[in-house]
Amino acid sequence: MENFPLDHNLILETAIDHFQKNGYKATKMSAIARDCKMKKKDLLALHKSKAELFKDVFLELYGRIAPQLQDIMDANMPVFDKIRHFTNEYVRFVNDYRFLPMGLMQKLNSRTDFAREFIVNLRMPDPTIFYKQIEREIEKGRIHPINPKQLMINIFALSVFPNVASPLMKDFINAGNDEFERIKQEGRTQVANFVINSIRVPTEAVA
Repeated sequence: MENFPLDHNLILETAIDHFQKNGYKATKMSAIARDCKMKKKDLLALHKSKAELFKDVFLELYGRIAPQLQDIMDANMPVFDKIRHFTNEYVRFVNDYRFLPMGLMQKLNSRTDFAREFIVNLRMPDPTIFYKQIEREIEKGRIHPINPKQLMINIFALSVFPNVASPLMKDFINAGNDEFERIKQEGRTQVANFVINSIRVPTEAVA
């Protein structure tokens, strides 16, 4: 965030704290302004709405994780190690900022223009190298045939869904808050294990 004015940095960090503690709906612009020691009208002069502030927060946080994910996908390492590193970092990110998936879903569903504005400013990692690696592993018979894009969707879905549907999932699996948090943290390794076991061809079959 070094390219932004000091006030902008302070606002983003304060907003992150409020979104994290209260969730998107319960977060108030007046409370963020108070903690930034500024008037609400001054905050609204920089961020005209809570939705706009949330978008900037998401872009800031995603900008922190995206280069790491890109480095992993481009790295010279076995594909299963790559999946383990990728899911570990992404699940950690989602767990650390659990307000992001739910807040994003709420805004995408409530504003048809939000997705267009959001995507324009979002720099997505380029998975081309990872896709080609998956295709080579399929050709060698080490991985069951799968569309690499479908594999990526599966990884993201397994990583994000527990936070998007937390209230539902906690009740469905009959887990308390502490137990559910432990289960989500276990996802840093369990998601990768599940994905790898689903696509790995047994060694005997390869031989």
